[in-house]
Amino acid sequence: MKIFSRLIGLALLAPSLFAQSEPTEVRRATLPENPEKQKGVSVLILGDSLALCGFGKRLDERFRKDPRINATFTYIACGTNPLSWLKDRPYTNIKTHCGFISIESDGSGRPRELQDVYGMRRGHVPIPHAVPKLEDLLTTHRPDILIMQTGTNLFDLFPDHRTVNPNRHGPELRSYFAPFINKAVRSPSPLRKIYWVASPTSGRVSKEIQDFVLEQTQRDVGGVASVIDSRTLVPYPYHHMEPDKEHFLGADMDLWADKVFDTVGHDMSEPSFATLPPLSEKLPALAMVHEQPSPPAEKPNEKPIEKPKDQTLKVKAKLIFKTEPIPVNELLPYQEYLVGYVYEINKLVAGQYSENQILVMHPAYIGLKKQKLHYRIGKTYKLQLHELEDTLWKTVKSKDDSGLINLQPYIRIQDETRHPEHAH
Repeated sequence: MKIFSRLIGLALLAPSLFAQSEPTEVRRATLPENPEKQKGVSVLILGDSLALCGFGKRLDERFRKDPRINATFTYIACGTNPLSWLKDRPYTNIKTHCGFISIESDGSGRPRELQDVYGMRRGHVPIPHAVPKLEDLLTTHRPDILIMQTGTNLFDLFPDHRTVNPNRHGPELRSYFAPFINKAVRSPSPLRKIYWVASPTSGRVSKEIQDFVLEQTQRDVGGVASVIDSRTLVPYPYHHMEPDKEHFLGADMDLWADKVFDTVGHDMSEPSFATLPPLSEKLPALAMVHEQPSPPAEKPNEKPIEKPKDQTLKVKAKLIFKTEPIPVNELLPYQEYLVGYVYEINKLVAGQYSENQILVMHPAYIGLKKQKLHYRIGKTYKLQLHELEDTLWKTVKSKDDSGLINLQPYIRIQDETRHPEHAH
C-alpha cells in the first residue's frame, strides 16, 4: 500500500492537491467570463482508476485551458465500469471504495474540487463515495461532449486472464455497453459527441482478451461514439508501472491524456463540429445501429433456456482445485479480490445445472483484508450459490487458474452479501 500511496501522490503532483480547502490549480483572477467563451463547448469527463493516476487531471486541465471550452466537469471513480454510472440496479446506489475525484466548473476563475485518494496523507485509505449518475450529470451540466474512459475493469469478466469465449463474453460485454449508450443518447440534453476511451495496454491479461474487448466495444459503441484505442497512444511497458502491470504514472499518463485531447481538439476544429445535432435527434438511426444482434450461439437452432432470475443452486460438492490469491501490493488500488475454486458435484440438491464440475469464486480480499478460506482439497461441502453475473461481484478483480473457461462462475450466497456495498 505504501508504494501505491507514494506513486499516486506523485502522479497527482502536489501536496495541496489533497486538501479540499486548497485548489489544485493556481487561483485565477475572478473576472467576467469572455462572452465568446460563454458560447463555447461544455465537456463531461468520466473515468476509472487509471484516470486517478493522472490521466483525468491532465485531461481536465487541457480542456479547462482551451479557449473553445466554456465548462469542464470531471468525475473519476475507482473500480467503476459503464453500468456503475447508471441508476439501474444493481448499481443504483453503488459507491467507490478506492478513490474519488471531482473537478467542476462553477462560473468562477477556479474549479470546485473534491479529492479522496491513496496518498493524501500517510496511511490514508479513501472513504466510500457515491458514484455520480450519468442521468443526473447530463441533465445538470448539459454537456456537448462526453468523454468516457473505461474498460480495464471489464477484463475480469475473463477469469483466467488468457482466453476468450465469444459466445459468452460477447453478450456479457454488450450488457455493459448498451445500457450506458442508450441512456446517453436518450437524455434530453444537448450532447452531440461521445468519445469512448478504451484501455491502454494491460500486462495483466492476454492480447487476445484486449483485442476482443476493443472489437466488441467498436461493435456495440462505434455506431454512436468515437472509440479511441489507447494502446496506440502510449507505448508499453510503461516507465512508472504498478505491480499489477496495468496502472502507471507520470509522463506516460500525460502523453495518453494529451493525445486523447488532441483527438477531440482536432474534431472541434472541423467546421462540421459546430453544426452537429444533439444525439437525441438521431434516435431512430442510432437505435438501428444499436439493436444489432449479439454473436450467434454455437447451436443457432437451439432455443435458449430461460433461467429464472435469482435462481439459487444448491449442491453437495468436493473441492478439487484452488487458485491462490495474488499479493496485496498487486491488488492496489482495488480493495476486493476473488479467486476461483473448482468443485466436483456429488449431488444436485436444488436448481438446474448440467455440468459435473462447478466454478465458485471466493473473496480472497475484502477491504484489503485477506480472508480466511477454510476449504480443503478433497473435502465435500454444501454450497448455496448464485451466478456471479447477477451480483455486484461480477467485475471485482479476480483470478482463476483452473483453465475451465466454459464453466459459468458462481458465488456463495453468504459471500454475495459480504460485498462492501451491502454494508451501506
